[in-house]
Amino acid sequence: MAKNKKQRGRQKFDYAKDRKKQWKKSKKKVKIGHRGVEAAWDDRKSVSQNLRDMGLSHDVNKTIPLPKTRDMMAKVYQDKDEGMEVDVSPPGKSKKAKKLHVMKQLEQEANTPQEGTPRLSTEMVRYCTYMMDKHGEDYVGMARDVKNYYQDTPKQIHRKIMRFKSIPDQYQEYLKQKEMPMSS
Repeated sequence: MAKNKKQRGRQKFDYAKDRKKQWKKSKKKVKIGHRGVEAAWDDRKSVSQNLRDMGLSHDVNKTIPLPKTRDMMAKVYQDKDEGMEVDVSPPGKSKKAKKLHVMKQLEQEANTPQEGTPRLSTEMVRYCTYMMDKHGEDYVGMARDVKNYYQDTPKQIHRKIMRFKSIPDQYQEYLKQKEMPMSS
């Protein structure tokens, strides 16, 4: 069957695309950010098959389908006469996961509390140290300072400096530098 002009127009060669690069990119192995998942990954299987084997979900909407309201309401009205509760749990048609150790490892890592050390940016540390060196505890003076590029109010500056003081690593470093006499 003959193609019309519109269909033929779409099939023109695109000189901007490098087909060889695209093909190589499609064949490249996907990098996975987790060691446990990467070790259990099988290149011969699809993404959904790999995740199913590990006990993970590829598409949450298919794993835990939400029932439609009209279906739930129809069941409620049918069961109202009988006086029974409606069970809206998802159907239990899932294959057994073979590599459950990956899922357990991910759960364990997710449940361990992360201890992050709070840090301020170097620019904010410079700002706070400059203001403290020049004005001490005079927050109104800090607000009027020429180097108050952020146009912070005295209360905002006070909060920033208190945050700076609450981070022991950076504040202790500032105090050490302040105590050391400058060599001339």
